[in-house]
Amino acid sequence: MKLDFVRGHMGGNLIILLRGEQIPGGQELDVAVKLMGPNYLHAHEAGILYPTDKPGEIDVKIAEPTLPCFISACGGFTQVLGAALIETELGSIFGVEQDKSPARVMLYTDCGPTELTIDFSENKARVIRTDMECFVKECYERGVGPIECAGFEAVRAGKFLVINADRFKKYFPAADFINWDAQTRETLLKIQHDFQEQSGEIEPNVALYDWNPQGKGQIRVVFPHYVKDDFFEPSCGTGSVALGLALHVSGELITLKAGSDGILNLDIESGGGRELGGPEITSLDMKIVEGQVESASFSHSEVEITAVGEARF
Repeated sequence: MKLDFVRGHMGGNLIILLRGEQIPGGQELDVAVKLMGPNYLHAHEAGILYPTDKPGEIDVKIAEPTLPCFISACGGFTQVLGAALIETELGSIFGVEQDKSPARVMLYTDCGPTELTIDFSENKARVIRTDMECFVKECYERGVGPIECAGFEAVRAGKFLVINADRFKKYFPAADFINWDAQTRETLLKIQHDFQEQSGEIEPNVALYDWNPQGKGQIRVVFPHYVKDDFFEPSCGTGSVALGLALHVSGELITLKAGSDGILNLDIESGGGRELGGPEITSLDMKIVEGQVESASFSHSEVEITAVGEARF
């Protein structure tokens, strides 16, 4: 089998893009998971793209390898796709208008319609903003609020377990979020297992944060989704949105002020590695109406296309 691919990353969140019409029907998940493996393209998620009857509108299936399964949304995928639609032939394949910046693209995911706004110049994507309103709604439908797991107080934000790192260190004083030693991993897995038992969530999704930024951000985060298999995402778009929802419901955003447009902005340090925080910024915008986050969008400061080619297997 020969498949065209584009590979890129959002702050270390590794993504591959595939064309659905090149994959035999019924084999989409198996093919995507194989290509995400270490012997092939190595990625955290794969986006499978299908044309629609309208230019600039794309049907999408998103695969992840830990279960493996299709997932409803992936922010990193949308950011890498936004860059690829400007910087590779995918833009012409899917009829994306590039006469004037910004370009607008509509994705149809299992979560719902997801709009990309892509500022570009000289055939280079500069800022990609992903509208995550459908994912916000999904989170509230699943549940957003405090939850006690294995004696530890955390927050549920949809399918995400959101953990305050300073609180974790009080629960387990020897916690090491740089080297991630065996005891730290075991403690996190115990909390995560109880979370999944209580919530019924089967996907491993974790956001770990604190309010000790090292650079230009207001907060920092890492996403140790499944430490048993060494599955860390340095950056995560859905995780950043889940973090914003968790901070809102916990009251931790009370000191931040919304702009005149009612939008509250949070700059999150992430990216690069498995350590808490990172050198890049995820810029999260949230509109809060009557005590609830109504919508959210985000962009990431470091999105790159790293390879374009043909996979054979």
